[in-house]
Amino acid sequence: MTKTVGVMLPLPFNDVFDYFAPDEVKKGDVVLVNFGGQMQIGVVFKLGASANLENTKIKPVSKVFPFRLKESLIDFIKWVAKYNMAPVGLVLKMVLSAKGAFDDEKANVLYRLSGKTLAEAKLKNSDARWRVIDLLKHAPYSKSEMMQGAGVGLGVIKTLIENGILEQMNVQKETPDETPFIENSEICLTDEQQKAADMLIAGIQCGFNVTLLDGVTGSGKTEVYLKTALEVLHQNKQVLILVPEIALTTQWLERFEKRFGFKPYQWHSALNQTERAKTWKAVAQNKAKVLVGARSALFLPFENLALIVVDESHDQTFKQEDMVNYQARDMAVVRAKIENIPIVLSTATPDLETVVNVEEGKYQTAVLKNRYANALMPEIKVIDLKKDKPQRGDWGTSWLSKALCDALKENLDKGEQSMLFLNRRGYAPLMICRDCGARLQCPNCTAWLTEHRSQRKLICHHCGYTTTTPDICPDCGSATGLTACGPGVERIAEEVKFRFPLAKVEVLSSDTTSSFKAISDVIGRMERKEIDILIGTQILAKGHHFPMLTLVGVVDADLGLMGSDLRAKEQTFQLLSQVSGRAGRAEKKGTVYVQTLYPENSVLKALLKNDREEFVKAEKKERQMLCLPPYGKLASLILSSQNEDLLEKSAHHLAKILPLQSGVFLLGPAPAPIYMLRGKYRYRLLLKTLKTINIQTVIKNWLKNANLPSSVRLEVDVDPYSFM
Repeated sequence: MTKTVGVMLPLPFNDVFDYFAPDEVKKGDVVLVNFGGQMQIGVVFKLGASANLENTKIKPVSKVFPFRLKESLIDFIKWVAKYNMAPVGLVLKMVLSAKGAFDDEKANVLYRLSGKTLAEAKLKNSDARWRVIDLLKHAPYSKSEMMQGAGVGLGVIKTLIENGILEQMNVQKETPDETPFIENSEICLTDEQQKAADMLIAGIQCGFNVTLLDGVTGSGKTEVYLKTALEVLHQNKQVLILVPEIALTTQWLERFEKRFGFKPYQWHSALNQTERAKTWKAVAQNKAKVLVGARSALFLPFENLALIVVDESHDQTFKQEDMVNYQARDMAVVRAKIENIPIVLSTATPDLETVVNVEEGKYQTAVLKNRYANALMPEIKVIDLKKDKPQRGDWGTSWLSKALCDALKENLDKGEQSMLFLNRRGYAPLMICRDCGARLQCPNCTAWLTEHRSQRKLICHHCGYTTTTPDICPDCGSATGLTACGPGVERIAEEVKFRFPLAKVEVLSSDTTSSFKAISDVIGRMERKEIDILIGTQILAKGHHFPMLTLVGVVDADLGLMGSDLRAKEQTFQLLSQVSGRAGRAEKKGTVYVQTLYPENSVLKALLKNDREEFVKAEKKERQMLCLPPYGKLASLILSSQNEDLLEKSAHHLAKILPLQSGVFLLGPAPAPIYMLRGKYRYRLLLKTLKTINIQTVIKNWLKNANLPSSVRLEVDVDPYSFM
């Protein structure tokens, strides 16, 4: 018997499509269907017909896979789509992101003796053939195992197979269960840590609750939430740990394995298809007890999820701005609520939204005020670059002040490690011709090309456009006019190597060390004290622990402070606090030097006094006055098109048809700060509402009569983080 079911497909649709399915099919089943002549993997979202179609027009489900999404996950998919104003199908696509998980199970192909003799096959006796036959008398083997065990080439084995001496047998692969965990009894929590852990553990029994694990850098927040995860493992349930940069978790993974005796499953973009399929199935079958992953891991089909942890929960990389725009930290709280489980937000610098939720009683807080093992907080010194100007040397223009250089030399003499931070990749952010004034710009974006001297390339950091660095100016032909303007991490490294030729210097950024292995190698060498001075971008701020690192230098603290982004100051304070927190995490006290042209800036004043509360208080006052998040709501509407005139008309048309409503304000339209991106012109409208207004409903009513041209694309970003 068959019945009609509604199947949601991983395509930009909000509605299901009707198919005939066997009676035993239930809601949540993953199925294979024919859609428009192509086979698509979808999920049964509805039992019964959704449209009045003739039976002759309804196709049958081609295959039912042995996977069923839980009702709670389907509810989460719908919630994420509705809140972020994204098609339900595209959110489902993130859930079904491991296509290999739905392939037929590959079997181990082994070979055994068929019983046919060499004589019957009219093959000559040879030592090589007899070695294979003797080997297979004991057990079946694969081709590679026979080659190794009998010491023969592939040709010998193929001849035996083709002549019927060996016959194929298939053995189904089995997915091993999760390795039994152990608890490392050597790890002891301080009284403060134990108190925080007890609070989190108590929350496991209470269903949904949100706890901010608020601890200074180096206070041992990881050990506290791992202690909580241990309680979940005792219950044979699953833990999801979200991290902002999976490639930077080398030390975290080592700590986890030391704690529990096994490696957790991982989920990130660097996994190949086989690894993704294996992990997806292990999660769905409750075999992956602990999974650590980037933001997309939030959409995996956990069978028995009991705890979510968001590590470095303040980090802006939890915001996705591709295909479906969403804030993974906020969506993690929603999934925890739908699953009725606890969630822990762990950070040393909580975002303002989280702070306000604590103040309003929505979240509880566990606080760690002290660094582990009585390590002292670093001393922070601000260097005013107007007074201590970097001096030009034999190497050319300098970017390091005398005070910072003296500190680096002293640290080298003491045999201790130093770190220099500059949140700017490449060698220089801009190349200009001194003879004609031309600036080398990306042909696809209104953005300057960044020089990467080590690669002899100019790269656009917005669209990825790459070209070889020219020897002469492309505008005037000058062979001497092209000049690099401003520093990137490569240029800082060049200066450091000139100043300290005997120092072991390394650069860590996403350009120079893009693979997991390369980053792990640098971190490992830093731990083993094989690096004296480590220079890098925001990668350096992500929770690393280097016991011999006692000096941190922030080359340009003003980057980010002068932007128009509503979160610019908050994110700069968080980043500088995290970078500063890398210094002096063991017995030796650390020192942080912060170079700036604006020492009177409120962010730097708060950082200097280590007074987060003062900064948060000022930031809250400013946001309240302007009705900005978390005291108001924002949504960004970006229009893009290759037709500049049509785009401008469409943007102004959209602004005119916004229904008038109290508490709703429109900013724009205006050309986006990056007016052209990937070959398309862009206009932006920013919608601001009071906190009590449902901004999604406002947008839905606004856009239903928009009638935009097909060549103009509209993208909605609720709770925007990037304003470029």
